[in-house]
Amino acid sequence: MFDNDNFDKADFLDKLTALGESEMQLFRFLLDKPAGAILTVDTDIMLAQLLEAEELVSLEEDNKVIIPENIREAYRLNWSDEMNLQWRKRNWMYKCIEASKYLYGVMTWGVLKNLFGLRYPHADMAEIRELFATTPSFYQWFTERDGKLVLNGYEKDDYYKYLENEIQGDTPFYIPTKEDVEELYDRGSLISLEGHSKLKDFIMETWSVDESTAELKLHDLYDSVNNRIRVSDAADAFAAGENGLAFPSDEIEVKFIELYMDMSRECRIRDNRGHDWFEMAALMAANNGPTVKRAKIGRNDPCPCGSGKKYKNCCGRN
Repeated sequence: MFDNDNFDKADFLDKLTALGESEMQLFRFLLDKPAGAILTVDTDIMLAQLLEAEELVSLEEDNKVIIPENIREAYRLNWSDEMNLQWRKRNWMYKCIEASKYLYGVMTWGVLKNLFGLRYPHADMAEIRELFATTPSFYQWFTERDGKLVLNGYEKDDYYKYLENEIQGDTPFYIPTKEDVEELYDRGSLISLEGHSKLKDFIMETWSVDESTAELKLHDLYDSVNNRIRVSDAADAFAAGENGLAFPSDEIEVKFIELYMDMSRECRIRDNRGHDWFEMAALMAANNGPTVKRAKIGRNDPCPCGSGKKYKNCCGRN
């Protein structure tokens, strides 16, 4: 029988409420298997290893996984609707932080509160800070600096101060939709948008790869835009390496670059506080700044990468 007197309830519940959605799904699946279950999918085995590291399951020979009886009893006696809500809130915080990684280099606590409020509008700042502080390192991309939340790496040489003062200025923060947050968390890019979807379909059709492979490549391309990688370098990285997809012809490479440029205008950029190219153009127009017209890239036009060369002699070279 489970000995509740010698059980660290707080530690147990903290471990459970810190689980991600996939880990909790596997844990609950195993709760319905008193004799354990044999896992065959690599992802499930990896999740079981994470659960074992937290002392929530026992991983035995031949990838058989069992929830020990004392853990089962602890769950039965201590898990509640309140704990389930806490788990859901913590997972939503993970998603907000993950989405913020793609949207902001530096943000205020108020922005994080606004993101969290998309699902839990009545949460106060004390709860936001507590959930942020208890986010496992695996999900934590930000560190507090000068009362702001700074993306890891952006604190180097105080780059976040330069970003705020010299680049962003008074640009308002973009607050995404709940759907944006979910998609950025699940896929690492906004594949539902037209330019992203067209580029993904082009990758699948041209290289005969499955959807998951195409989405991984699109995720890398999204990062290239956000990290201000030159178009030609992004194309080279796309084709290089063991998992690279080489361009079968010059025409395919030119078409890829055209679709990449269209996709890049939809990307939500950290330098723009999460706004895309079109939204920034609208903000500039509203502030009587210069307007930007969308146009296809001509072969004799200046290359959009900023090299100073003609497009045909740079990123669109044959």
